[in-house]
Formats: sequence, structure tokens, C-alpha cells
Amino acid sequence: MPDYHDMTKKTAILFGSEAVAALHEVLDNSKSGSSGVFLLTDHNTHKYCLPQLKLLLGFCDAGWINISIPAGESHKTLETAAAIWQELTDHKAGRDAVLICLGGGVVTDIGGFAASCYKRGIRCIHIPTTLLAMNDAAIGGKTGIDFNFLKNHIGTFYLPEKVLILPEFLSTLPSGQLQSGWGEVTKYGFIASPALLQINPETISSAEAWHQLISECVSIKVRVTDLDPLETGLRKILNFGHTIGHAFESFALENNIELFHGQAVASGILVELNLSQKIFNLEKSVISQYIESLKQNFEPFKFSVSAIDDLIHRMGQDKKNQGTSLRFVLLETIGKPIYDVEVQIDMIKEALLFYLAQINDESND
Repeated sequence: MPDYHDMTKKTAILFGSEAVAALHEVLDNSKSGSSGVFLLTDHNTHKYCLPQLKLLLGFCDAGWINISIPAGESHKTLETAAAIWQELTDHKAGRDAVLICLGGGVVTDIGGFAASCYKRGIRCIHIPTTLLAMNDAAIGGKTGIDFNFLKNHIGTFYLPEKVLILPEFLSTLPSGQLQSGWGEVTKYGFIASPALLQINPETISSAEAWHQLISECVSIKVRVTDLDPLETGLRKILNFGHTIGHAFESFALENNIELFHGQAVASGILVELNLSQKIFNLEKSVISQYIESLKQNFEPFKFSVSAIDDLIHRMGQDKKNQGTSLRFVLLETIGKPIYDVEVQIDMIKEALLFYLAQINDESND
């Protein structure tokens, strides 16, 4: 049986008709000897994406067992993971079972986590249905659940056997989810591919255009994660915008505020660009141009000045930190990220105040 704990293995990342053919092969092979094929959805992807998947498969007799969980980041918890394990156990899933995760980042994160732990690891296949999951979350083998409102605080490194990317699912998304996915596209633009920053998301509509865009992001992530699968060094650059962004998400979760991951990352990028300017002399024009892009393409996360200490406390739980120091991924210039940059708390506070001033937050007086 393949060892997916071995992060030197490669995940097959397939698009379009090749992805459909690969899924047919998995389903056909499972009918001869496997102890079960399980399809994990959330309530949204069960309603909107599962019918489309069946259509793409030609309404074949898939033979999988459905497991459906509540939708949303607030349900990416140990309790939900336990419910998945209970379903697998009730249906006598063996170590040769396969869990197919049909959904966005929440589903692929928690599905991968559940698969990595159940009987010390079963096969896992991701079929991402959101832009964010296609270009980032489903790639690279990070799994996780939130704990005490801390983003991905508990998790494993566990590679999926395959990631099957079908841009057709993007047509099922509300605008907020597409906006969220663009947050990660923006991250890739700043750390590796400046041309991505010049793309207007409103001009991307055809399946071919989405394929090209997603392929560019995937190639960056695969290149980085292949070099550093366990995030001991280089892979940390993929967290640009995330130290601040995860703190925003944690705050939003605990305070029952709707905030998509990519929206949080896009907002976090502005704060971290300001830190980059202070520490590495990043050109101010980069920041001013991004402010316009942030306002045009996203809804910046809003908070009051009184929340700043709380946000910094949440940053202290970031997985990149060492000891008591807060570490960031910052930019010397576009395309040249630096990881493990220690930043003083007073400078972080100033950067958060700068952020509030730029988004014209009326609650920051």
C-alpha cells in the first residue's frame, strides 16, 4: 500500500478530461477488492457540486458511500473529524479504503486530516470545487482543523494520492468565494509571479483562461513544496499574508463574523507590505498600487483599534514563530520573499493602524 506519510512522494494533479478518466479508474478498481469508497462533501457541495460531478462522470454507478458535513470554517473542528471517523467505522472502512473529498479548502483540509489519522492513514483524493482549493488548499499535503478558534492549529502533513481539478465547478460559486480564491492568486503574484498581479479577475471567464491561471499557481506551489515538503524553510514563503490573515480569521471565527480565507489573506498582505517597507525598504509605490487593488477586488476586513492587542495575541500562536518572537514572511521586492523575519510588536501595531487608515475604517477613532 502506498505510504502517503512519505512527503517525498508525488501527487498526481490532473485537469479536465484526464481528471475524469482518473476518477473513473479509481472507482472501477475499487469495485474489485477495496473495503470502500467514501465521498466527503459539505452540505453546499452535496447540493450544488455532486450533481455536476455525476454529470461529468456520465451518471455511472459510482458506488461510493456519502459522508456529508456542515459547511463553513466554523465546522472545521475535531468534532466534525470525529463524525467522519464514525461514518468510516460504521461502514467498516479498511486501510485500503479511499476518501474522496469534494469541496473547498474546509473539506480538503479536514478530509485530508481525517484520512491521515484513520487507521494511521487511508488513501485520499481531492476534487477541489473552489478557486482557493484548486490553486492552493488542495495542493501540497497540509491538512488541518481549527482549535480554540485558531486556524489550522491541529494538523498533519499527508499527501493526497490525486488532485483532480475541474474548472466547471467554478460556475457554482458565489462571488465571495471567487474573491476568496483571488486572495491566494495575489499571494503567488507577490512571491513568485508578478504577472499575476496585472490580471483583472473580471476578465477571466473561459475554462481555458481558468485552466491557465490555476496551472500557474499550482506549478508555483508544487515547485516550492517539492523542495521543502515539511515546511522547514523555503515552503514558509507560501504563508505571505497569512500571519496577519490567520489572526483576522481567528478573530472573525470567535466573534461570529463572516470572513473568507482569501479575503483575510488579501487584507493581511497589505499589513505585511507595510512591514516590508519598514524593514526592507520595499517601494512605497507597490503599497499604493496594492491599496487600489485591494479596494477594487476585495472587501477588506474591518476591526476597531481596541482589537489590535487581541489580534497580536493571536499572531503569537502562528506556527512559524520561534520561542516568543513573531516571525513573518516579508518582501524585499516583488518576487523576492524573505521568511523568518522577526518583527517587534510595536511595529506590528503601527502596521495595523496604517492598514485601518488605508481602508477608511470608520470604527478606528
